[in-house]
Amino acid sequence: MKKFLSLSLALLMLLSLAACGSAGLSEEYDEAEVLARAKELVLLINTLDYEAVCGQLREDLSGAISPEELENAWGESLEKAGAFVEFKSAAAASQESKSTGENYAVAVLVCKYENASLTYTIFMDVDLNIVGMYMK
Repeated sequence: MKKFLSLSLALLMLLSLAACGSAGLSEEYDEAEVLARAKELVLLINTLDYEAVCGQLREDLSGAISPEELENAWGESLEKAGAFVEFKSAAAASQESKSTGENYAVAVLVCKYENASLTYTIFMDVDLNIVGMYMK
C-alpha cells in the first residue's frame, strides 16, 4: 500500500507540473544528467550532513534555509525511515517559474528505505544548481 501511495504521489506531482506549463523535459536539459544530479543530492541527504546539503543550494539561495532548519524538517523522517535501500523510480520534467520566468528541471525520486519510502522533489536550474528540494 505504501509503495502504491508513493508511486501515486510521484505521478500526481508530475501531472501537476504538466498542468503548470511543463511539457516533459526541456531541450536545455539532459535527463540522465538531471537524474544523476538529483540522486547525488539524495545520497548526500542520507549522510545526514545538513550543512553539506545546504551547501548544494545555488549561491543566491544559500541563506534560504539553515542546516538546523533542514534537520528539524527532515531529521525525524529520515531517522524513522532507516537505512537507504534503493531508488525505486525516477522521473524528470521541466517547469517555468511564474515569479522569475526561469526554466527549471524537476526530478522526482521515490526512494526505498528499511522502514519507509520517501519521495524527493528536486528543482535545478540549467547549470544543475539546486534551487529547491522537498521530501515527503
